[in-house]
This record gives sequence, C-alpha cells and structure tokens, in this order.
Amino acid sequence: MIKKIELENNSYFIGENFSVGENFSIGSNNVIRARNFVCGDNVTIGSNNKFLIGKSIEIGDCSYIGNDNDITVLSAKFGHYLYFDSNVIIGHGGKMNYDSNITIGDKCMICSYVKLNTNYSINIGDSVGIGEYVDVWTHGSFPPVLEGYPSQFGKVIIGSNVWLPAKSTVMPGVVIGDDIVIGANSIINKNLPSGSLCAGMPVKILKENMYPKALSNMDKNEIIKESLNEYEKLKTFKEIDFEYNYESTTLLLRSKTSTFNFNDMTITGELTNEGEDLRDFLRRRGMKFFTGKPFKSILPPVYKDLMN
Repeated sequence: MIKKIELENNSYFIGENFSVGENFSIGSNNVIRARNFVCGDNVTIGSNNKFLIGKSIEIGDCSYIGNDNDITVLSAKFGHYLYFDSNVIIGHGGKMNYDSNITIGDKCMICSYVKLNTNYSINIGDSVGIGEYVDVWTHGSFPPVLEGYPSQFGKVIIGSNVWLPAKSTVMPGVVIGDDIVIGANSIINKNLPSGSLCAGMPVKILKENMYPKALSNMDKNEIIKESLNEYEKLKTFKEIDFEYNYESTTLLLRSKTSTFNFNDMTITGELTNEGEDLRDFLRRRGMKFFTGKPFKSILPPVYKDLMN
C-alpha cells in the first residue's frame, strides 16, 4: 500500500517501504517517490532532490547525495562510499522504459551536472570517477530512420577503476573495460579495452596495457612524500597540531593513536579529527583509506566565523 511519510526539513517519502540505517541525514525539500527506499548507515542526502523510482532504490553505507538532483529510473542500486554531487540527472529521454535501471558500484564519484540517460540500463563498476558535464546516452534518434538517418539504442557498461573526465560523452551501446583513463572532452563511440589510455573526438586508443602499473617502493615513496610535503602546508593553513612520522622503508605513517599502512591501504588504531583530516587529504591525492566511516576534514579558521 502506498503511504506518505513526513520526514524532517519539509522532505517526504511516498511509497511502500522506507528503511534507513544509523546516522541518516536529509536536508530540506526532498521528494522521494519509490516503492522501496533502502539506505545503509551514515548516508547523507542534501536538499531539493527529486526521486521517482518505479521499483526500488538502494544506497550503500557512507554515501553522500548532494543538492538539486533529479533521479527517475525503474530501479537503482548505489554502492558504498558513493559521492554523488549536485545537479545530476538520471533518466532523461525514454526513462519510462522496461530496462531503465542503473547500478553504481562502491567507491564511485559522480560530479556535478552529469547526465545519465537510462532509456536502457547503465552499469557502472567500482572506483569510477565521472567528471562534470559528462553525458552517458543509451538512446539517440531524431531524423526519420526510414529515410536513412542513423539511430542508436543500447545499454552502457562501464567497468571498474575508470576515470571519465569532464565534458566527455558516452554513446549508446558502448562497453568501457576496467582500469581505463580517458582524456577530457572525448566522445566514446566504441568499446574500449581494459588497461588502456584513450582520448579524442571520436575516441582513439592511445596506449594499451597501461594500467594498473606495478610501482617500486621508491616510486611509491616519491608520491607519498610529495603529498605529505603538501599536507604540511595545509596543516599550517588550517592551524592543525598533528604530529606523525613517515617511515619510507616500511611505507608506514605513525601518529600517537593510529598507523596508516600504504602497503595495503589500511589504518589501525583510532583516528582523531586531525587524523581524519589527513585521511581526507590523502583521498584527494588518490590514496584512499576506507575505514567504514565517511570522510571528513577540518575547516580552516579563516572560514569558521563566516559559517556561524
């Protein structure tokens, strides 16, 4: 039976089943219409979002959905640690189709103003970054096909560990493999093999078997030390008092309460707020430590009084 549930901040749910985990937070003026809405723990939804889900939507733990998003699909499954920014459209033309489904894996980022057209299904793997103003299309037709004009229809598959940067376009029916880096402003109109570096309008395969690369400890140390040198500048700017010691022979970073292990990307011990700030900084530098908690950072003092 369809029911209406008043949520906080003038948001509401219309559907059959509404289930959220611990530390669920929702902003103002959201409208969620779904037969089944299921969230994990530590999920945050911003303001002014519209959901119209014919069947069910699942949102994994530690996920964030920003503001002013419009999601209309038959079903959606979002993995853990999803960062889903603002002004994103899922649906668009032909969205009321029998195969209007979307799956987004774990540890993905969908930036602002992305358009994911679900006339047919879109399947996105784990650790995929989609930059601003990217369009992914599953249908394309306008001039009369019986006069010889082209049309394209088909689901899109994007593998894991893929970087699809700003202002790129994925055409219907395309399969993008795993471990791929694509240049900005590319038009992806053909399948791309795993491990490749690609770019162009239309896209070209520039190099194959590029990723992932096996780096030596010396190479890793250079990357880590360069990032930590930059973090020292950020610490000063944020007026953070946080002492740690990085051991280049073991690739371990130790503070008083925790140890960052760059060999297996794990953290042992307890993270203070300062430790969480470092974890968030490293995330932005492409070194992601997942602990089962959302990422968070310390606000610089220059902004604090302006936020009161």
